[in-house]
Amino acid sequence: MKTRTFLFLQGPASPFFRLVADRLEAAGARVECVNFCLGDKVFWWPKRSMLFRGKKSEWPAYLEDLVSRHTVTDMVMLGDGRDYHAAAALLGQTLGIRIHIVEHGYLRPDWLTVEPDGMSAHSRFPQQAQAIRALAEGVPPVARGGLFRSSFLTYALYDLAYHIPNVLFSPLLHRHYRTHGAVHPVIEYSGWIRKGLLAGQRRSQAEKAIAAATRTAGGSDARFFLFPLQLSGDYQIIRHSPGGDLFAIAEAVISSFARHADADSRLLFKVHPIDNGLSRWPGRIGDAALRLGVGNRVFVADGGNTDALIERSAGVVTVNSTVGLTALGLGRPVIALGSAIYDIEGLTSQSALADFWGQPPLPDPDLFDAFMRALSATTQVRGGFIGREALETGADNVAARLLEEEERLPLSFRKPRDQGSFRYESELFAR
Repeated sequence: MKTRTFLFLQGPASPFFRLVADRLEAAGARVECVNFCLGDKVFWWPKRSMLFRGKKSEWPAYLEDLVSRHTVTDMVMLGDGRDYHAAAALLGQTLGIRIHIVEHGYLRPDWLTVEPDGMSAHSRFPQQAQAIRALAEGVPPVARGGLFRSSFLTYALYDLAYHIPNVLFSPLLHRHYRTHGAVHPVIEYSGWIRKGLLAGQRRSQAEKAIAAATRTAGGSDARFFLFPLQLSGDYQIIRHSPGGDLFAIAEAVISSFARHADADSRLLFKVHPIDNGLSRWPGRIGDAALRLGVGNRVFVADGGNTDALIERSAGVVTVNSTVGLTALGLGRPVIALGSAIYDIEGLTSQSALADFWGQPPLPDPDLFDAFMRALSATTQVRGGFIGREALETGADNVAARLLEEEERLPLSFRKPRDQGSFRYESELFAR
């Protein structure tokens, strides 16, 4: 069997990719790595790596030369949204190199995604019920629940270990590199500090917003729709949503709600649990709702139990959040406004957002069961990026999946990287 050479690009802010590489080498594969900043080197150390210090425009030519010199057969990267990774995925497809996208799992918690080519609109996972049922045949039900303990402190320390060297030494060692994050790390940390100081106030405000959205003045249950917000800088928003601007989408949803929803319906936005507070969602959404005449029916909660809110809701509006999968599993109607792997006829609404407010369709539970089994068998493994047990289990499982000779999703399922327009773009942003 021909020796395979795996080229690693950027991974999570943890030792995860290094642990996967150790296992690949132990199995006889060759491993190369390109780092882009000192933060990458922190978590790859003590393994040898190359440091790309050129301009972003020079990256494709640099990479093409590198894969030729080292006879690279496989490339491994965290997501395919970062500019370096998007260019690498495109080049890999052109040259016939196997692309492995590793990310947090579509299934939650304690799953990881290992997917060929890309995610969301770039995913090979089929969107036809017949193909999904065929992939699910003989696959056992998906195990629910978490396996590993998580620690926000560990996550925070890893994040600091990644960003501090970049902030201090970027001008000297990799002056052309720009962080993939939406804002400078120092600004992001300031948002977290402020959010922490106001934790009690946020909790109280969230409780009031949830009560106002879910209960009528007489104390009975109110009809409400839930919009779980994602992170505005998430590449699932930037690359896989209409317009790539989460606030513009939120405002367009409020406008549709104002024009088409029943007068007794409410709309509740829930802030992402790890939002740093810089987006100022309560104020921005509140202003938009007032301007559109529904200030008394649109609410924002920075807190609360997501699953409990889903179960009580009339339906869930999302861009492409994995919360959509949770909602489908709980039997609630879902509409996905961007590219989502689960946006499939029979699972999510395929009609206009304007219609969703009045008659949100329930998902087919049998198709959802097949979808989950097919997804778990083709793109998911157990593990995590944080915590010793999650790291070790995840590294074992990801390495084993990477070393498989036969691809679990065939090339015939490949989608073009130019995803074209989005189904709801014209409705959301009609001029």
